[in-house]
Amino acid sequence: MKNKPKKTPAYHAKVKADKADKIYVDILARLIDGKRYRDPNYSAAQLATDLGTDKRYLAAAIALGSGGNYNTLVNGFRLRDACRMLRSAHYANMTAEEIGLMAGFSSRQAFYLAFKKAYHITPRHYRLTGTDEAAV
Repeated sequence: MKNKPKKTPAYHAKVKADKADKIYVDILARLIDGKRYRDPNYSAAQLATDLGTDKRYLAAAIALGSGGNYNTLVNGFRLRDACRMLRSAHYANMTAEEIGLMAGFSSRQAFYLAFKKAYHITPRHYRLTGTDEAAV
């Protein structure tokens, strides 16, 4: 059984590299400013509206800039925050679930799934071992 080559959506080709770069920089600035990525209700549609662009341009800019999609990009920021909090003594009294919710995940399940997929261990195990065996 042959693997089909992954198709690139046609609208990706319609976005010029310099325009995609500018949109991507604007995306990062908007998400990081005020840590909007921590808001589980802040959607790609809202981001596109805030930036005055189309959702397809937004998707293309993210794909070209990061190789992923909106959720992957946002979850990357959330996971970095969660890892920092899991290692910090300041958050020692909080559960891993509470930290996941603070980082912007909409539920415990969403947090654990994303964490396990990215780092191959659970947030609880990451916290208990105190190691950086997960490449953060």
